[in-house]
Amino acid sequence: MDRWIGIRTARGLSGLRLVLLRGFPSPWSQAARACFEIKNIDFAKVHVAAEDPPGALLEWTGQRSFPVAIFDSERPRSGWAEILLLAERLAPEPRLIPIDGFDRSLLFGLGHEMLGEMGLAWCRRLVGLQPLLGSRADDPELVDYLYKYGSAAEGFALASTRITTVLHLLAERLRRQRARGSEFLIGETLSAVDLYWAVVSNLLSPLPDEILPLARNIRATLTEEAEPLIDRLDPILIEHRDGIFRRYLRTPVEL
Repeated sequence: MDRWIGIRTARGLSGLRLVLLRGFPSPWSQAARACFEIKNIDFAKVHVAAEDPPGALLEWTGQRSFPVAIFDSERPRSGWAEILLLAERLAPEPRLIPIDGFDRSLLFGLGHEMLGEMGLAWCRRLVGLQPLLGSRADDPELVDYLYKYGSAAEGFALASTRITTVLHLLAERLRRQRARGSEFLIGETLSAVDLYWAVVSNLLSPLPDEILPLARNIRATLTEEAEPLIDRLDPILIEHRDGIFRRYLRTPVEL
């Protein structure tokens, strides 16, 4: 389904429905969408529409985060790993999870380092949210929101270091792979982690407008927040990202 539909409409449908965050390059939403699109799996694009009642996402899925994948009457899936496993089940080819046991475990490890709690995307978000913790500390609703992603105060304190660690890990992994003659993060073919890095990278160095058409204020905010981190981006990471978008991902990116 090419058009966007609201939650109320989506609940009456069967098949695969993917609830996504609109208007922002959320790596979690973009990663989920990429997995299904690479496999040519049809899905309904769902967002929280103006006509949806308050709490519609929570009522349907049991949680408030994006993305969520709902297939027929099965339970909603909101974690990056369970969404990937659903995609792999619905369309085993092209594979995004390696068959080899070691490579499979490496994929889920690197996937967590990018999309899991206190992973790269999580910590990049903390870097942007942390200034609000001091300026609006008397706002209980905001504090609850911040600590949802902060894993308490230590999460904010560790975020910058974790970003450096994961970026170094990914750059070194790419160098080792290239030394072996591979252009991918794992094995000899595209896997989900190549897609994950491609979409997460936009929080650190957004692609140009012709590929990633961002609202001016969002691009300015992303660029300003990422400025202290930009020198940690090894050129091999951006080269890999650009190649993955050029060869495998739909552009311009739909937000």
